Amino acid sequence: MKRLRYLIAVAALVFTVPAQAGVNDPEIIIYRVAGVVDDGNVLATSFHCTNFSGVDENVRVVVRSPVGTLRANVAAPISHLNTIIWSTHDVFIYGGEVLLPTGILGGGTAAIAATSVNVTCTAMEVQSNVTNAVGIALHMTRFNPIPATQE
Repeated sequence: MKRLRYLIAVAALVFTVPAQAGVNDPEIIIYRVAGVVDDGNVLATSFHCTNFSGVDENVRVVVRSPVGTLRANVAAPISHLNTIIWSTHDVFIYGGEVLLPTGILGGGTAAIAATSVNVTCTAMEVQSNVTNAVGIALHMTRFNPIPATQE
């Protein structure tokens, strides 16, 4: 009888503790986006990602040219409830973003992968040399959605 109680207690813990992902878990693609540009001067593309998984996660941005040539592949860890910004070159209003060394690029694509689906991202073409936000939001396609949500 005592053994059965222990077994029930262990089973209850297994079903009540949420599974946590982390930086050592495999990456899965969570977004794809077209329209990645960089003119080498005033036009850049920026990606903002926020982690709300409860643990540190790795997030990777991979940029390809219009013909599929790899132009950048950069991963960075993100702590819970933190946001990180990747840009194809320095954007004045952000400062401190992770740079994606794409070089001059017109009409490329990007894939964003993470070690958890509990990461949300946005992408935009931005004018990089101004003090106010000037840009165009890019439509992103979500892969591997968060269970019981709709984007």
